[in-house]
Amino acid sequence: MASGLKALWALSMVLLVSNWQHWTCGKATPQVPCYFVFGDSLFDNGNNNYLSTPVKVNYLPYGIDFPTGASGRCSNGLNIADTIAEQLGFDSFITDFGVGGCTNFLDGVNYGSSGAGILDETGSLSGELFTMNIQLYNHKITVSRIGKQLGSDEVAKKYLNQCIYVTDMGHNDYLNNYFLDTYNSSQLYTPEKYAQLLIETYKTQLEDLYSTGARKIAVFGLVRVGCMPSNTLQHPNELDDNSCAYKLNEDIQIFNTKLQTLIKELDGKYEDAAFTYINSYEIDSDKTNEAFKFTRESCCNVMASGGVPCKSLTIPCANRSEYVYWDGAHFTEAKAWNFGKRAYKRQSSRDAYPYDISELVQLKLHDNDGDIVNHAQL
Repeated sequence: MASGLKALWALSMVLLVSNWQHWTCGKATPQVPCYFVFGDSLFDNGNNNYLSTPVKVNYLPYGIDFPTGASGRCSNGLNIADTIAEQLGFDSFITDFGVGGCTNFLDGVNYGSSGAGILDETGSLSGELFTMNIQLYNHKITVSRIGKQLGSDEVAKKYLNQCIYVTDMGHNDYLNNYFLDTYNSSQLYTPEKYAQLLIETYKTQLEDLYSTGARKIAVFGLVRVGCMPSNTLQHPNELDDNSCAYKLNEDIQIFNTKLQTLIKELDGKYEDAAFTYINSYEIDSDKTNEAFKFTRESCCNVMASGGVPCKSLTIPCANRSEYVYWDGAHFTEAKAWNFGKRAYKRQSSRDAYPYDISELVQLKLHDNDGDIVNHAQL
């Protein structure tokens, strides 16, 4: 107990210094000390720029509305992870992990990698990627650095307990694995069994994340991949009344249903932690997209009919705020804000449960020593 009090005192000093730095620099104090991001191209903020893979978008018109231009984000500007960071009160972008040289890791790190998935073989034909397992390995490097920076692993653990963790994985396990003829997974597994394989693997990974000190974890479900412009063009004879490739959506909904069950299981299993489900499929619904004029078209000129990336140095649409999709698969900044706001502060009980991210921030949790992990009031 004495060691716990000592660690708590040390942590209080760390947070006091951190807040003082924000006050003296005229910066807003974030709602949480740090924010860690795991994911795919919807969250990637430039990690693939450092990797040996053609799956990278560090060229214009990507980033045409981003402060520094093309950054590696699959968007004209901010992505969903960025909008959540802003709503959490961070006044600068969360750093990418890159090749491990990031120095601003106390605020958090974004490990997202375009093309990566839950399974290690997902996207393997596209060269070097940060799979979910590699992202977790990279996070352990960061945790070790935080331990050295704060003086002990115990202080680091209490610091990390207060942070927000988001993970958005699974899209590529379908788009760049199960739905492709170049992989044999669709011959080996029925949609039901494949979803179960993903869930069992993801469970191990989320528990691994918990073991590093993560206690407030928001897990994003899969968006309606059958509505992506690339997929509606590739499956013209399989469209439903909403002009979406219904079979693709049906398969990923099997995963989403199982993921909701998994989140409930983990939330009940770990009493000192809170896992919550962000209902991306619901947030990406036609009703949500009514705010946009163009819901099935790409804003930029893609490389081929049914393709995903924008053609390099081409001129995109001028009315970007009216489009859901920037390229053949990824959202515009306007849609990212629309999405991120509902993940942070749900508009209905279907958007996120049992908590949205703002509630996750305020939630009181107790660690195994009986100390309060977060002192904010819900």
